[in-house]
Amino acid sequence: MQIRNILRETATVGGFVLEAWLIKKYEAQKVKVLQNRVNVLSDHFQLLNHWLEIKNEGKSAASYFEYMNYRHIAIYGMAELANRLLDDLAGSNIIVDYGIDRDVSCTIGRISEIYSLEDDLPETELIVVTPYSSFESIKEILKKKTSCQMISLEEIIWSV
Repeated sequence: MQIRNILRETATVGGFVLEAWLIKKYEAQKVKVLQNRVNVLSDHFQLLNHWLEIKNEGKSAASYFEYMNYRHIAIYGMAELANRLLDDLAGSNIIVDYGIDRDVSCTIGRISEIYSLEDDLPETELIVVTPYSSFESIKEILKKKTSCQMISLEEIIWSV
């Protein structure tokens, strides 16, 4: 009887230890995810701040495309940064042929022609990847779909 009680108490204590370990692991993972989000938002702030600085100097992303002799582009990632790029290109000679997004149904991009990664992509001169923190992995996916050049929005804005 004593051995059974000892085993029961040991199992209970072990259960508490396991539960505490799982909670700690979950919390650590949650902190990691939140820290990653903070880092992305900090990068966005720095990019948007620089973008505003160059706008105040009378420059725009269009100057990068013009300098590099790109007239037709596509934009990957149809969210807020894509909309800022579209705003910045308004009135320029740069033509946005289409947008690309992994989930077309959730896009907030203000462009009429948007393709998913499952679609065949029309030819264009350059694809601008707006989720620049994932540029390399997105580039690898797009390389299987198209042979056109690709660049991150971050590289464009910091090059102007």
